[in-house]
Amino acid sequence: MKTLGWLFVFLGLLLLLREFQPSFLGWLRPYAPYIKDAFWGVTLIAFGLYLMAKNAVRKAVLVLYMIYLLLYLVV
Repeated sequence: MKTLGWLFVFLGLLLLLREFQPSFLGWLRPYAPYIKDAFWGVTLIAFGLYLMAKNAVRKAVLVLYMIYLLLYLVV
């Protein structure tokens, strides 16, 4: 639960930075349509990999998916 709390704090900080300093994430703007359009594909692949994998790989899939979600919400 502590990790989830840190994730929410980090997401909140990124969203605040985007609000007050929009140029902070300007380098991601060209990739925004690709990140947004691939949401369901990435979600289904991550869910499938999570179900098939063992513990260590599950954590890696979860971390990578959380990074993708952060990108999806921020851009």
